[in-house]
Amino acid sequence: MKSVSKVLLGVLIVTLMVVSAWGKDVPMPAGDVVLTVSGTIALTNNGDVFDFDMDMLKALPTLTYQVEDPWMGTQVYTGVTLKALLDYVGIPTGTSKVVMICSDEKEFTVATKDALYYPIMLAYAESGDDLPASLGGPVKLVYPYDAYPDLQNIYDENNWAWYVVGVRVEY
Repeated sequence: MKSVSKVLLGVLIVTLMVVSAWGKDVPMPAGDVVLTVSGTIALTNNGDVFDFDMDMLKALPTLTYQVEDPWMGTQVYTGVTLKALLDYVGIPTGTSKVVMICSDEKEFTVATKDALYYPIMLAYAESGDDLPASLGGPVKLVYPYDAYPDLQNIYDENNWAWYVVGVRVEY
């Protein structure tokens, strides 16, 4: 009985999110799609997913910080936080993880609570320039280790995801 109640509550929350998203002017990518958000999301622009081209991604609230990248040394990255991305597409209460999907089909998971709390970033620029493939671009998952050293204990250097092409939100 409890599982039926949870399912009904989840359906109700998603329905309310979809209804609230109806009033939004939903943009469509004009350029190449660089990131697809899927899973339990309210706002979509291509079937049941939300596709972003680089201009759309850059239109979201941005953040820049310097961090000691475990693979590339000291870097200054600019991008969108997972929180800003998730706020934009709308996620229901109760989701447990956000999965980064890379072009080589590797997947890296971030707990939803961490994605909403820490400024974990999907970086698209380094020192003001578009993030090149040699640095993991065009979109790379970056953790703010310098500002939040405890994150290294939760997400070690092997969780820095290069070539991120998708984000999947799951319960």
